[in-house]
Formats: sequence, C-alpha cells, structure tokens
Amino acid sequence: MTTYPINAQIDEYMEYCEFVRQMSPMTLAAKKSAYKQFVEQSGCKDLRTLDNRAFNRFVKGQSANGVSPRTINMRIANLLAMFRYHREMGMEMPIKLPLIRKLKEGPIRRVFYLREDIEKVLASIDLDTGSDFLDRENLMDWLLIRVCFDSGLRISELRNLQLDSFHGQMIKFIGKGYKPREVYIDEETENRLLEWIEMAGVDDWIWIDCYHRHLGTDELRIRMRKVFEKAGYDNFYPHALRHSFCTDIQKQGATIMEMQQMLGHANAQTTERYSHGFDGQLQGLFSKYRENHFATQH
Repeated sequence: MTTYPINAQIDEYMEYCEFVRQMSPMTLAAKKSAYKQFVEQSGCKDLRTLDNRAFNRFVKGQSANGVSPRTINMRIANLLAMFRYHREMGMEMPIKLPLIRKLKEGPIRRVFYLREDIEKVLASIDLDTGSDFLDRENLMDWLLIRVCFDSGLRISELRNLQLDSFHGQMIKFIGKGYKPREVYIDEETENRLLEWIEMAGVDDWIWIDCYHRHLGTDELRIRMRKVFEKAGYDNFYPHALRHSFCTDIQKQGATIMEMQQMLGHANAQTTERYSHGFDGQLQGLFSKYRENHFATQH
C-alpha cells in the first residue's frame, strides 16, 4: 500500500491532539473520519501542495454523497485546525484559509420515530434469507438500528463499540468528555447480538465487514439510511434514533431527570446535579423503560 506525505502529516497532528491536547476518543474518532474522507475525495497527497481547488473538490464530494451541511462544516472545522497546526509548525501551504467558507445550514432537523415506526423498519429486514452473506448483512443492519433505539447511543459511540464493551445487557463505554457511561439493551437485542458475534467472528470491534475491517461512521450511517428508505422513511440520520429513544421513554413516563441520566446529558453541570440520586439505579431504569415493549419477530 502506497504511503504519501499526508499520512504522516495527519498522524503527527493526531498525536498532538491525543497526547498534548488530550482530546477524548470520541473527538479523535471524529477527526480521523474527517481526514480519511478528505484524503479520499480531495486527491491530496501532501499538505504542502494543497490548494483551494482541491479543498473545494472535497466539499462538493461530501455534498454529492448526501452528507448534511452541519456534518460537512464540522469536518471543515477539523481540517482547518490541522492546517493551522502545521502552519504553526512552520509548514508552507499554498491553500488560502480566509477563502474557505462553511456551508449555509438550514433549520436543524428534529426527526424522530415512534416505536411503531421502528417496528415497521425492523420488520422490513429479512433475517432468514437462506443466504449466509445476506443473513449476516441484514443482521448487522437490524442490530445497528435496534441497539441505538434501545440505548440512545450516538453514532460515534455505536461505531466504537468493542467486544469488551458488552456485559450481558449492559454496555459500558467512555462518552463525551471522557465520562464513563453505561446503557442497556433489550433481551432480544442481546440474543441477536450474541448471534452476530458468532456469525461475524467478532474478536474486537463489533461492526466489521466480511474482511474483519472496522466500519466507519459514514458506512454505518449509509447502511441505516438505506433500511429506513426501503421501509418508506426519508430524511433519516442516525441522531434521529437518539431523539426517538428520548421521545419513547418520555411517552412511557420518564421524568426530565431520568431522561438526562439515561442519555448522558452533554451539560456536565446539569448531569452532575442529578447523577448522585441515580447511583446504582441505571439498570433498573433501562429495564423499566426499554424491555419487553417490542412485538416478537418471527
């Protein structure tokens, strides 16, 4: 595999982010994804030759692939941070940073699905096709959607799940700001997950292809979107499942305090205000609001 100067340049900046800035795994994963997309779509092999035309090619490619303006702008911000770092380190780059403009974002979409919508989407996935390959692919699609709806995980958190993240129905991971979190999945989801682990030969990362390559967030996003579109739902984006999770537990009677705790609220001050009252009670909350509400699939 050919290695170009940009690979070393990205690695240098990522090491700075990890060891000097001490950024969280979630932030590092988002940056890594942005840089991977940039290399693939801009054709840039060395930041010392990067111009605005190549950068604009990357932005247009993202838009053509259906990436939302908000996500594109986040990736642009990550790229600008890396460009500025290398200039501070003395690298000469022909790209003119003042000419880089972020995209205009429309109103924030607030899409969510009711439980019956999710049931319809999951029912559209054939889990017994008679083909080992299709059964494997379809089971992954089913689990991606169901795990998110069961637990309220963000797409980045979903993507970074590993085998040792799972402890029965409990998922333990490090969330935003290096905060340790735990969420829970339904018993049916756990059983299908165990089936997936055996079928796919999982030994580390949960979401892998048939070559054991760890799938990226964009690949997971596209897979889930195709399932929703097939079931008749347009405008899907993964964070809608987090909204759906919150809406669903609210409809079942969860209080604001309980929702904040189960979602791992981003506002640390707000989360801290309520967290002590829920020590040792998270499993009970997930069992109360997440289990035994799905119609059994046949």
